[in-house]
Amino acid sequence: MRLLHMGLLCAFAGGVAACDQGTEGTPFEPEPLAAIRFVNAVPDTMGMDYRFVDFVTNAGMFGATFRTRQEQYRPFGVGNHTIKVFLSSTDPAIASQVVTEVTQDFADGGRYTFVHSGFMRSGSSPVAAATILEDSPPTPGAGKVGLRVLNLGAGIGNLDIFVGTTATAGQTPSAAATWTGVAYGAATPYVELDTAGLRVAATAAGTTTPLVVANTAAPTGSPASGGADAIAGVRMAGSVLTMVVLPRSVAGSMAASFTTPAFGFLNDRRPN
Repeated sequence: MRLLHMGLLCAFAGGVAACDQGTEGTPFEPEPLAAIRFVNAVPDTMGMDYRFVDFVTNAGMFGATFRTRQEQYRPFGVGNHTIKVFLSSTDPAIASQVVTEVTQDFADGGRYTFVHSGFMRSGSSPVAAATILEDSPPTPGAGKVGLRVLNLGAGIGNLDIFVGTTATAGQTPSAAATWTGVAYGAATPYVELDTAGLRVAATAAGTTTPLVVANTAAPTGSPASGGADAIAGVRMAGSVLTMVVLPRSVAGSMAASFTTPAFGFLNDRRPN
């Protein structure tokens, strides 16, 4: 995180010389930074804005419709901060409506995922709520990748999650589940796996068929190239990913367009 601190401060100051060790001047301590990303898994309403309200930062998510998620973390200043969720609209009367808010202490170097899931329609369960997960992605061993599951599938129930290399999209990719009985709102421990073209699927807990979440190819990733950073994926050693279970849309709602549950992926750690 110290390299991230220094790089951001140099860029914002616009003075490379101020960060040059050979330049005379008063040394300064880089601003402590944390990092956050946002996931909108609310399947029965309009788009929303996620923003810090007690200080100015670019770490937010705006105009986020159902299933919108930030795969990468975004840096912001540490401390006790409040995040509010607003309805997203050009009409001030609508855009000023606060859906929910969370206040939390954010630590130097911490990585966080802001999760918004559940149903907003009256009488539906589970009721929509926001929570902030403090992430601790591991450093995989040589030739390995890390993988976990976050179940945000409101209304789906507990799931068994299968990980394997089956290339046929219509089949369950493994004879044994990698994680069993994953409850709504739960994040599993990470597992270490060999790099491979993995596919993932989910069934109701205790069953192998039918598939609740279809057999899906996990992102393979790519190496650094042309000045661009490497992208995390299951074929890139050192990568760590979170697979997010996302529910179907609620019919007749403004979120309607997704007819089946699905996996989304978050990049927890870039490859070596």
